[in-house]
Amino acid sequence: MTHFPIFQDSLRLNNFKKGELPLYITHYSVTSSYPVHHHEFVEISLVTEGSGTEIINGAEHQLKPGSICVLLPHHLHALTIDAGKPLRKFCVMFDINLLFQAEFSEVGQWLVKLSDDSTPYYDLPESAFESLMAALSSIESEYTSDTLGKQGFMRIKLLETIYLFFRNHPDFTSATKQAITTQPAEWEFIKYVNTHFMEEALSLEHVANRFGVSIFVVRNSFKRLIGKNFLEYLHLLRVRRASSLLAATEMSISEIAYDVGFSSLRSFTRVFKETLGMSASDFRDTHRVTAPEA
Repeated sequence: MTHFPIFQDSLRLNNFKKGELPLYITHYSVTSSYPVHHHEFVEISLVTEGSGTEIINGAEHQLKPGSICVLLPHHLHALTIDAGKPLRKFCVMFDINLLFQAEFSEVGQWLVKLSDDSTPYYDLPESAFESLMAALSSIESEYTSDTLGKQGFMRIKLLETIYLFFRNHPDFTSATKQAITTQPAEWEFIKYVNTHFMEEALSLEHVANRFGVSIFVVRNSFKRLIGKNFLEYLHLLRVRRASSLLAATEMSISEIAYDVGFSSLRSFTRVFKETLGMSASDFRDTHRVTAPEA
């Protein structure tokens, strides 16, 4: 029987009131391993004690105090803890819409780079570890309080956490080009594709109609903001998820093709090879990772 990755969406368990930040945070002890799963929200995790092994999108890495990770929607994730070495970590989950904001357009560009060609995890240097701990502790303290301005304060500290993550990431340490001037609606196109790319009906025309603009506006926004045309970026997102499923699950190639949004196995096979330079079956043979069972 085929085992599909588990879908978890803790944010949907919370009934957020108008004006509340769509965010959940906890600092907890991990008592058992958990299998491959994915979310529809962004998750930031920071290990504060213990050790273990994490698998993200088919790539395995070791966890220790200071290990930090930013998981984007639909990233595949699994974790194994070491016997006799309990693991404790911060976990903050929130709506990706909080990150794609016109006034912080550089963050959106960094997220695209993180998706394309950088690992979403690394080990913090000691001073940065203390800074991230302080920021997350502040969010947790506000989250459990009823103090004046808590929603705005949590938003500020979340943004601080994101900036500290990228500032200390080994692939983002050098100064980057200035943020591109954007119109408020432009990052909405990018956001929408990042959260709906698995839907077969998604197209340039669909996005244009969804936002009431011409296809030329959407097309130019993708090219200018992220340096890729719409279809190229859509294919990249779908192939990225497909490669994770190939490495971390026993789903058949055809099941994966339809899961990530392709209308036919033939189209998936062609696009996958054009994008990664190898067939899906060859990719699975060379990148397979055994994830922990439930």
